Amino acid sequence: MRKMIASRRSLLPVLSAALMIGCGGERHFALEADVLVNDPSGDRGNNTTQSEAAVARHRDVVVVGYNDSGEFTRRNSMTGFAYSIDGGASFVDAGVLAPVKGGRNLGDAALAVDRDGNFYFATLALDARALSYVGVARSKKTKGEVTFGEPVLIPGMDRDAFQDKELIAVDVTGGRRDGHVYVVWTEFPARGPSRILFSRSSDGGKTYSKAVRLSQTGTGVQGAMPIVSKRGELYVAWEDRSGLNRGHVRLRRSDDGGATWGPELTAATFTRIAERRATAACFRPALNGHIRVNEFPSLDVDRSDGPGEDNIYIAYAADPGRRSRGDAADIFVVRSQDGGKSWSDPVNVVKGRAVTADADETANDNWMPVLDVGPEGQVNVFFYDRRNDGANRKIDVYRALSVDQGRSWVNERVTAESFDIPPLKPNFDPLVKECYMGDYNAGTADDAGFYLTWGDNRRIIKAPRFPRGRPDPDVRFSAVSLRP
Repeated sequence: MRKMIASRRSLLPVLSAALMIGCGGERHFALEADVLVNDPSGDRGNNTTQSEAAVARHRDVVVVGYNDSGEFTRRNSMTGFAYSIDGGASFVDAGVLAPVKGGRNLGDAALAVDRDGNFYFATLALDARALSYVGVARSKKTKGEVTFGEPVLIPGMDRDAFQDKELIAVDVTGGRRDGHVYVVWTEFPARGPSRILFSRSSDGGKTYSKAVRLSQTGTGVQGAMPIVSKRGELYVAWEDRSGLNRGHVRLRRSDDGGATWGPELTAATFTRIAERRATAACFRPALNGHIRVNEFPSLDVDRSDGPGEDNIYIAYAADPGRRSRGDAADIFVVRSQDGGKSWSDPVNVVKGRAVTADADETANDNWMPVLDVGPEGQVNVFFYDRRNDGANRKIDVYRALSVDQGRSWVNERVTAESFDIPPLKPNFDPLVKECYMGDYNAGTADDAGFYLTWGDNRRIIKAPRFPRGRPDPDVRFSAVSLRP
């Protein structure tokens, strides 16, 4: 087992810090310096990619999952993870989630935790016959260290299909379905279009129900995400990329834990992201630097007793309609106040009239948002951002925060320094597809703050074929305050 403690000062005192006023009267959030999660010393050669982070937290235990290419050839698993027992001030690199006997884990980490502190870790998995599944492992130990059992394999509807991009949620309402585990993912059949599938467990992850299809329309659906409201309503949103340039966010709701589902609804319609030169080079939608890109939705619900109670929020990246001026991607949020039946117009949370402080004044890229709602209804969205580089290349992590149900937003930089892009076309890592720099990041929230984890390339290393050095993809973690 690889281990490393990545220490920084305690995260907790900063979360209660008051508003700070900088020179000129600008408002700033109280931010914790971000922490390296994975241990780079275990990387080998150019198999050094850690990406697509997931996170769950229960009290002082934080678990972060991620793709880890360096482990795949040694342990037949690309699904790495690290844990913290001090609230995220330091992390132990625990290696990888072990596959089933004779099988392999292919990454796409997803995490959730129940009220008792049992963590559920989802991954893409192959069995000994190389058939594709979604695997979900439950934690065996969470005191002193975190360990997981063998994944339970969930088949799709088509035995020969490939299962992809799964996410997971757990009911923590204390109600009659408390502890139920919900899994959604995309199935790519051998023939025909992709489809969004759903399965659930009512016995603590020991068994899962037969997969059912949620998507009713669309030929290019992907990126499904589940959430549970404070009364137990289950929502699933996904992206429908069926059109050439247009995209849609679709949503379905279940009031009985996934036994039955309401109709498919449309939460948003947008223009898809595609920087012309990068897209032509990658043969798929991409941004400057050959970074493949999507518009996957990120959603959460207001579980507070405040004025925004039960509001549903969805964030996504999209072309703001200014591509001719170089602006290929901004971050938008839509809101529903009636359980998903109707939706607000999209609000740009990085620039425009809704942004009241520290707006992005450039035409540079903002993409890959993660949305979480805090305990008092605060809406936090963090994302990749290039506003600090005139060449629209180097990347930061920013966040946008709203404390008035998404009507107005303030922006704040999270990363202490910008990071560059590793060689992606071809990819420096022979185990990773070209134009890949990760398809998602993750966050969560509790009564103390928002917790963010993301792929970050700030470390420069010398490696085979790159004797002068190249950016190295790692995973980092940060805690940010609930209020400005």
